[in-house]
Amino acid sequence: MDEVVSAIVEWLGNPQGFSARRPPPYGWVWVVMAAIWIGGWLTAQELKGKNKRLNSQANQTLIDHELSATALIETGKTLIEHSARLKFDQKAYVLDVKITSGTETEGLIHKKFTSLSEVEAFLSSETVFILSDFKVSPSASA
Repeated sequence: MDEVVSAIVEWLGNPQGFSARRPPPYGWVWVVMAAIWIGGWLTAQELKGKNKRLNSQANQTLIDHELSATALIETGKTLIEHSARLKFDQKAYVLDVKITSGTETEGLIHKKFTSLSEVEAFLSSETVFILSDFKVSPSASA
């Protein structure tokens, strides 16, 4: 057993690698790099699972209810209201976004998507919303 431990300690202390320009990394560097890689992979799997659960929850909720989100953004002295509705209608996700400044409507967006991932990509790139901003409106849940 002592021989195994001393061999491992000796390996961790010896330089490993094949680059002539910089000093080669030691054995413990490889262990740290492997631990970081494994930790990153586990974190990515956890985030993937959370995203899948969020999409399935949103999907189930959209079948029964319409989801809505509202954001108020102040630019200078003007208050701009962004309101959005997301619903599932005849095998398509329908997104309506309305941008109102004061009493004027500045922009209207009406789009249909085939999947929630498309909705999520559009929301994050073209609007101030993300999918988790959408909630069941209080009147619909009663």
